[in-house]
Amino acid sequence: METKWLKDFLILSDLGNFRMAALQRNVSQPAFSRRIQALEAWIESPLIDRSSHPSQLTAAGRLFLPVAQNIVDTVEAGKADVQTLVMQGKEKIRFSTLGTIAQIFMPVWLRSLQPFTDVDQFVVNTEYVGFPSHFSALEHNVVDFFIGYLEPRIKLGQDETLFASLLLGKESLVPVCSTNKNGRPRWWLPGKQTEPISCLHTFPENSPWPIKFHMDTKFGDLDFKSVYNSSTGTTLKAMAIEGFGMAWLPRTLVATELETGQLVRAAERIDDILVEIRIFRSLNNHEPRVTKFWKVLLEQEKRAAETYHDPKINGSVA
Repeated sequence: METKWLKDFLILSDLGNFRMAALQRNVSQPAFSRRIQALEAWIESPLIDRSSHPSQLTAAGRLFLPVAQNIVDTVEAGKADVQTLVMQGKEKIRFSTLGTIAQIFMPVWLRSLQPFTDVDQFVVNTEYVGFPSHFSALEHNVVDFFIGYLEPRIKLGQDETLFASLLLGKESLVPVCSTNKNGRPRWWLPGKQTEPISCLHTFPENSPWPIKFHMDTKFGDLDFKSVYNSSTGTTLKAMAIEGFGMAWLPRTLVATELETGQLVRAAERIDDILVEIRIFRSLNNHEPRVTKFWKVLLEQEKRAAETYHDPKINGSVA
């Protein structure tokens, strides 16, 4: 049995689609299917019901799911412990996050923290799919922090006594697509739908992208066809530019393309999804390096609040 088989199984259980899971794991679909079959052969039982769409876990699959997650977490934690030993004398902070946040938010954010921290190395993991896997990694000390997009109305269902969070910033996810030959948006919401709307997202439960909740509540009567999925916004942007479908993407990421006309809005501004960028930690992780980094974040939050309320800055009268 190989650990990569377990990671394949975990992602497939989240996405429910072999093709999308294979893309997420950066392997061909035939190779991905063979690895799932190898895992099933090793455990001597079918784990996936392939007759349903999206695919579902069998009873054996549901039983094995927490076991697989625990094995992966344990292996990753052991790897992290070894790396910690190798990094003796150096401080390392481990994050899990979306590929998009890793690309467009974290470089500037980490740069802003450099004067206040002496961390030697940052490790960023973008392989986790759903919220449960991110929080499981936190709980099992596989990562130190999770950074994600949070739609304030969505309840995560996590035990608030186990995790703490801080607001790092805000972003808006903008519905975008390319234009047709007449220069009009290829898709427009809600519009007069005559066929399924091609969308560059899949819709697994507990996704760290808060798009499913918005689509279910705002456009629940429309028929969306998922044609591609990636946790990396630059990939989704490239697919949208090529006309494969529409997507909700961070305004920061598509500002230039909207200005140049490579992308256009696929809905009104009122349909933007306003999200918070939040960082989470496990309250059971008392490692000094983690506590020290969290203290820096708390001090940054306090400093930002004082700046916001400074009458010399916001013009209020004391």
